[in-house]
Amino acid sequence: MKLSVITLTLNKLEYTKNFIESLKKYTKDFELIIVDNGSTDGTVEYIKSMPDIKLIQNAENNGFSKGNNQGIEIAQGEYIGFLNNDILLYPNWFEACKRVFENEKAGFVSPRHINPHYDNTNPKKYIKYFQGFHYDKPYEKSFDECVFSCVITNREVLNKIGVFDENFFPAFFEDNDLKYRAIEAGYGIYVTNEAGFFHFGSVTSVKHSANMEKNRAYYYSKHPLAEYLSISGAEKFQLQRMAKQFKVFPLNKIYAVHLLFIKLINRIKKITGVKKS
Repeated sequence: MKLSVITLTLNKLEYTKNFIESLKKYTKDFELIIVDNGSTDGTVEYIKSMPDIKLIQNAENNGFSKGNNQGIEIAQGEYIGFLNNDILLYPNWFEACKRVFENEKAGFVSPRHINPHYDNTNPKKYIKYFQGFHYDKPYEKSFDECVFSCVITNREVLNKIGVFDENFFPAFFEDNDLKYRAIEAGYGIYVTNEAGFFHFGSVTSVKHSANMEKNRAYYYSKHPLAEYLSISGAEKFQLQRMAKQFKVFPLNKIYAVHLLFIKLINRIKKITGVKKS
């Protein structure tokens, strides 16, 4: 099969039901792997009622990184998608992401993120809402707009850079760590402008926000030069309001500067005889 979708659950059954319905409606040739991190609201029983879904059942919350790694171990697809259970998909979303891999040396590709916190739409209107957007290019490099609530990679990338770092627990910054490692390995981080997805937003991870600062500190201890690569969520939302269609956005320029820094550092290491980390 072409695609293995890995989705983590921790209660929120109604979101999971809507997600699965959307996934089946707008996706072809895939397998769905659900990793449940200790649900008590009937989620496990619901998943077990559908024999076409592979279920990994954890007795407790193993965190986002370990849960996805468990899914990767049994995934059979050429491409691997990490998709939240609180999202709704867009027609041909996977095909749009796959085209980027076919044309570029891509590490991770995400559709455009549609979030009701800053987009004037709702679960019933998001498809028509996104169809009103017009972009100059079918896809572009963007570190921040490639989000792990709906992202695609492939086996070549994971074989090269490794899987999720389970020291990021229970959630936050494990996605930036993977994207940064992909960049260091020579891959691009992309967002496709040909598809979007609707994200209700942090219906599970909001409970774990207290761990954000700990994970942030660990991330920058691994990647000291990564700080300038991203901007905060509040700043991003404000820029999106100003741009309205995500066009006036400086992240591609920041990304280009980042790549120059990486090349310069590796050049210095080569001259001085220091091995790459």
